[in-house]
Amino acid sequence: MEMARVVVLDDDASVADLLKALVEESGHTTIAARDLAQVPADTQADLVVSDLLPLKAYRRDAALAWVQQLRDRFAAPVILVTGHGGALAEPDRLGADEVVGKPFDVDALIEIVTGHLERRPAPHILKTP
Repeated sequence: MEMARVVVLDDDASVADLLKALVEESGHTTIAARDLAQVPADTQADLVVSDLLPLKAYRRDAALAWVQQLRDRFAAPVILVTGHGGALAEPDRLGADEVVGKPFDVDALIEIVTGHLERRPAPHILKTP
C-alpha cells in the first residue's frame, strides 16, 4: 500500500489529534502541529489539512494569505477545516481546494482527504513492502 504524507494544523490540540488519527487510520502518515512553526522546515507533504490558524476573527485577505503560505511551503493541496462563518460563506474565494466546516462529519472529511490523495500524483508517496 502507498502512504501519503499529510500535514495537519489546528490550534486546538484535541482537533489536531482527531484529524491526525483519522488520517492515520486511512493508512497515511501525518505530521500534526498546533502551529506552522512546529513543523520541521524540511517537511514535504502530499496534502495539508489546516484550520485558519492565524485568524482569531475572519478576514478574507488573511485567509488567502494563510492558504498561500501553506501552498508556498508545501506545494500541496490545502483543505481548510474551520469554524469561521465567513470562510464557510465564501469557500470558493479562499484559494483552498476544499473548505470544511466545524463541527465536521468524520466520514465526509475522510472521503474528501482520500479523494484528494487519489486524484493527485503525489511526489512524496512512501512505499511500504
